[in-house]
Amino acid sequence: MHSNKLISVSYRLLVLLMTALLAACSSTPRPLQFRTEIDSLVAVSAPQSNLRFVVLPGNAGANEQDLQFIEFKTYIEKILANRGYSKAGSLQDSNLVMFLSYGVGAPEVHQFTYEVPLWNDMGYYYPYRMSRFYNGYYPGFGWGYGGYSQRTESYTTFRRYLVLEACDKEAYLQQQQRKQLWKTSVQSNGSSNDLRLVFPYMAAAMQAYLGTNTGHMITVDIDETNTLVRSLLGPYQPSTPQPR
Repeated sequence: MHSNKLISVSYRLLVLLMTALLAACSSTPRPLQFRTEIDSLVAVSAPQSNLRFVVLPGNAGANEQDLQFIEFKTYIEKILANRGYSKAGSLQDSNLVMFLSYGVGAPEVHQFTYEVPLWNDMGYYYPYRMSRFYNGYYPGFGWGYGGYSQRTESYTTFRRYLVLEACDKEAYLQQQQRKQLWKTSVQSNGSSNDLRLVFPYMAAAMQAYLGTNTGHMITVDIDETNTLVRSLLGPYQPSTPQPR
């Protein structure tokens, strides 16, 4: 009986030690990373040269003096310049009108259920063990009576999106129509609804696909170690771990 108690204490100490080690490993900061889904289309008539642009708000009710739009437009102008586009001094001097839309969807609550083994005097109990005598499982009581406890937890995610439309300037000036020459859409799902945090990553992820046809939605993972992200953020690098 005394030896059984010693085994039980030793087992508990071992579990506590393993838990502490796992907690120490999980506390190591990981690079801030986002998974994005990108879809890009292009018209046959899209110009391939003399690409001068202006960026206008695409969201309904937005205006060019909105501080958030001004900040996000800066990222878009950088990635367009990286792709060979030139920023025009005015709408009349451009041949492309870029409409920038963005936003965060309503919170989506997800639930999941899982089972955890119960504790007893000897440690964890596994109610089913492999039989040595036939190919199957049978109720096992080698560690004393026990079982599993069912738990239900939930988490919340947000859909963050960014859309950039390149439209013909003449059609916009003469008819107030958005005649699309190409369109690139990005979305990302995660626990953060902070669009200012996520936007530079979505912008960097979409750069290579501006003015192209992806054929279908593609997945692009990007994190804070990416050189393009770092160039877009400049001095605004995240200094502490952030939700994704």
